Amino acid sequence: MGNENPFVGTWQLIAWENTEADGTVTYPYGKQPVGFLIYTNDGHMAVEIMDPNRRQHGARFPVEPAFAQTLSDDDRLSAYNTYLSYCGTYSYSIAEWRMIHHVKAGLIPSWTGSDQPRNFEFRDGQLLLGGGRVWLTWGRVVPHV
Repeated sequence: MGNENPFVGTWQLIAWENTEADGTVTYPYGKQPVGFLIYTNDGHMAVEIMDPNRRQHGARFPVEPAFAQTLSDDDRLSAYNTYLSYCGTYSYSIAEWRMIHHVKAGLIPSWTGSDQPRNFEFRDGQLLLGGGRVWLTWGRVVPHV
């Protein structure tokens, strides 16, 4: 018997496109963003997105996690501006083409404890999430069972 939840699995970000009021398309994380979105069968989700060209000023910064909070202000601002992540649970309505991410933890403090609604559609084997002038296109990497 197949999984009836069409979202469950790991998805890789293909594109994040914002269409400005004048019709100009912008790419907040570059034209080839790096990102993964995971939906589990038990209702949990996690997303990580980054600009593949992100850099830090102190190239020889220690890799130990304990030192992460000692980045310079410039490097912290750069890291924040080129990365997005959050996790939590999700709910959806196929009839309304609506996905809601219920954020439990994430990079943006005001999102913690919030619901982040998204429209969705499936097109040519891809998942599109967004609405209005902002759409993220995801390709399935791994279907979970």
